[in-house]
Amino acid sequence: MTIKQIAEKAGTSRGTVDRVLNGRGNVNPELAKRILDIAERERYQPNQLAQALIRSRQRTHIGMVIPSVGNPFFDEVLRGAQSRARKLSSYGTTLTIREIKGYDAATQLQAMRRLVAEGVDALAVMPLDVPEVAEYLQSLPIPVVTVNTDIDVDRVAFVGCDYYNSGMITGDLVQLMLNGRGRVAAVIGSTNVRGHMDRVRGLRTALEGTPEITVDAVLENQDDDDVSYQVLRAYLADHTPDMVCFAAAGIDGGMRAILESGKNIRVLAVDGTEAVLRYMEEGRIAATVTQEPFAQGDEAVRVLFDYIHTGRRPAAGVVYTHNRVRVRHSQ
Repeated sequence: MTIKQIAEKAGTSRGTVDRVLNGRGNVNPELAKRILDIAERERYQPNQLAQALIRSRQRTHIGMVIPSVGNPFFDEVLRGAQSRARKLSSYGTTLTIREIKGYDAATQLQAMRRLVAEGVDALAVMPLDVPEVAEYLQSLPIPVVTVNTDIDVDRVAFVGCDYYNSGMITGDLVQLMLNGRGRVAAVIGSTNVRGHMDRVRGLRTALEGTPEITVDAVLENQDDDDVSYQVLRAYLADHTPDMVCFAAAGIDGGMRAILESGKNIRVLAVDGTEAVLRYMEEGRIAATVTQEPFAQGDEAVRVLFDYIHTGRRPAAGVVYTHNRVRVRHSQ
């Protein structure tokens, strides 16, 4: 039995059969069931994933915990996860998302525990790098994918950017813009987010060969615009850095504080949110380093689905998304 013969029996195209048998497409559930029934009845010998789909027909419930409330960066992460879940709905896959605000460990733990109590088969989470979160994730009997930022737990994979490299790219931009001399203030969301701290490490590493450029402050804003405004307003009342490097969200609020200060401060950012693009268009942010948030959500769900059905995990347990520099006239 070939894919062509299955397509003829199902009254559809070979491409549709291929998508169904490989878990890759948004196919009508009734048609997908018909294709799988034919493949099972005719004892079609497909690849590992298709064999698992035909054999099990099990429903897969994936849970996701993301600190997206008040943080527009995660809109694209969620969109990617929801897009992949829709494509996999033909195979009985559902996605439940718990959106939380900020970086409070108790809030994150509560959201994860509720999903586990609801019986999810797998969990995708942007985890805080604190002992209580690590201990809880390590104790779970279900597969876990860390998304956007990583911690030291036994997970199926990490899906996200190389934050250290992102910080080094920012450091390269700082050197180009400050011409070898200047004071820098970095703004992160939380010291409990490993990715944010890795960006600062990368920034410092890139600047090691330029001792007259110093990182004088690392400010926390909880990825919140109001907190970012207050923190930067207080800092700029007593300090005048040559450059502010945002290494997380809260950029809109931080920019308001910078502009209100009236000081000539150059700015670098991360990500491609509406606020960042607006300030770039106005010439107030020089450049930003993006990280493909849609792909992070999409790949997190895909990796968990594949692991549940085949036991297969990504090489080295990592799926890196790309860091890219974007300037005002980037396409």
